[in-house]
Amino acid sequence: MKRLYKYLIGIGLAGTLAACTLDEYNPGGTTSEVVFSTENGINALVNSAYVYFGSQFYGREDILMLTEGGTDLWINIANTGYGRQMTKYEELVATTGQIRNTWNRFYEIVNYCNAGLERIADVSFTNEEEKNARIGELSFLRAYAYWHLVEQYGDIDLRTEETKTVVLTAQRSPATAFYDLMLSDLDVAIANLPVQPIPATDQGRATKKAAYGLKARVALTRVAYESSTSEKDRYYKMASDAAQYVINNQAELQVSLYDTPEEVFRPANNKNNKEAMFFITHSTINSLNPQPNNPNRLHIWFKAKYSEKAGMVRDLYYGADRNSQSSMCFMPTRHLLELYDEEVDRRYSDWFREEYYLNVNSYTWTEDDLAAFQKPASMAGTTLNRGDLALLFTKKKITEEKRDLPYALVDIDDTYNGERVSTNARFNVHFPALMKYDDPDLPEAGSQVGSKDVIVMRLAEMYLIAAEAETMMGGGNKTLAKDLMNVLRERAALPGKESDMLITESDLDIDFILEERGRELCGEHIRWFDLKRTGKLYSYVQAYNKDITTMQPYHVNRPIPQQFLDVITNPQEFGQNDGY
Repeated sequence: MKRLYKYLIGIGLAGTLAACTLDEYNPGGTTSEVVFSTENGINALVNSAYVYFGSQFYGREDILMLTEGGTDLWINIANTGYGRQMTKYEELVATTGQIRNTWNRFYEIVNYCNAGLERIADVSFTNEEEKNARIGELSFLRAYAYWHLVEQYGDIDLRTEETKTVVLTAQRSPATAFYDLMLSDLDVAIANLPVQPIPATDQGRATKKAAYGLKARVALTRVAYESSTSEKDRYYKMASDAAQYVINNQAELQVSLYDTPEEVFRPANNKNNKEAMFFITHSTINSLNPQPNNPNRLHIWFKAKYSEKAGMVRDLYYGADRNSQSSMCFMPTRHLLELYDEEVDRRYSDWFREEYYLNVNSYTWTEDDLAAFQKPASMAGTTLNRGDLALLFTKKKITEEKRDLPYALVDIDDTYNGERVSTNARFNVHFPALMKYDDPDLPEAGSQVGSKDVIVMRLAEMYLIAAEAETMMGGGNKTLAKDLMNVLRERAALPGKESDMLITESDLDIDFILEERGRELCGEHIRWFDLKRTGKLYSYVQAYNKDITTMQPYHVNRPIPQQFLDVITNPQEFGQNDGY
């Protein structure tokens, strides 16, 4: 199957144009005005706008730390320091590399889109439907990039025209101006994007369902920037309408819910996922990825340490726990684990791994391993066989008898000391591990070279958005909100527990909705945005992530990169964000 990722190197937009294009096209030394006046040139611009989403963002840890880190749901494994600027707000300053890189790359995406949108009306295409699709894609991608920029950095420089030289002066625009542009862009995208990508083999291109979905997400976020009830309600309704359009037109838009949570992230469903509304592709043909040896490595960022414990060896099924050994991955907070009632909600067992079964022929307990798990020395010499339970890292509280079990058991009170991560190095690398990014098709068991696509928007989110908008809107339909929420909760129910999972209208408030979004969407690059737009970021971190001790209210915005301020001629006028 053709994928988006092939490089084209040509003339730049204030630099080198690193474009992915399906049919390789090299403009050589021709000027941009000539190159981008052709169908091939426009296609190169469009494909360029996609590249960084895969090569720099969705598949790498930097954007994960900026979108899931620093929230109520995740903390560094063993409370270590890697990426602490984003995950714990420690030493977060204007020279932090991830802050600079994220700013630069998203503005480059905006610039590709601006360049294409300025020119495409005057360019002849062989297929007019394809031209419309490219207009829709450029509009969608600009909106998506600006959503990231304005939410991460606040009121910044709004650019709607191609930047052909280095920016020497910049002016701040209010967030509302960005959102007005985003919503306008998304209306253009909805009007122009097809249901299936053009050509149909180009999986990963934005389509009509993605435009509706992003409009719902953007409109819901826009509420945070309004003070009047009437304006808030206007955007709540806009969000609900867009989300409900997707929900009510699933067949037309070619999207649907899976029957169970497990199927959503089953590796076999990854490349043709029926619930995905927008996803970032990573090719199984490594040479087609923008960074061939470094495509999707999210699978290594949620692993508990299991190899070399109780006889276990690293394998493809349980995955590459290499980062858990070097203290570079996420573990769930106790709060996240306790959001789930695993007795009725199968999302926990479907999406978190607790059990590890012996993957060698046999293992005999040694004194050192017994001591590591605080098991009685009298068990030395007892044997486990292939397929026996070897490790259990559980969210439950287990009695003192846990040490006498034939396998190694780490319960929630071993992993955590109250609300904080335990300081006991024997146990604080063992925890229930998120499986949403598991990739059993790695080149070898310890590899970081994953090839799974990254789902960044899926149908379940539309139910959550519509339910929230109807709950929070003056005169909203709470019965509908309850029913929409119950669609997801009923799907999430263990067999026979469906009635236990159903909620009533009285259950619906913003805290319950955030809890439900946490249960459904944890790890999916959205939590930081959710907490910020609802005004809950600081209070939730204070209440539920006690290992983050340096966060301040001003951390709802990142610092403006110092590199940018050093280049422009009016840095004092533009100013740094509050607190930095």
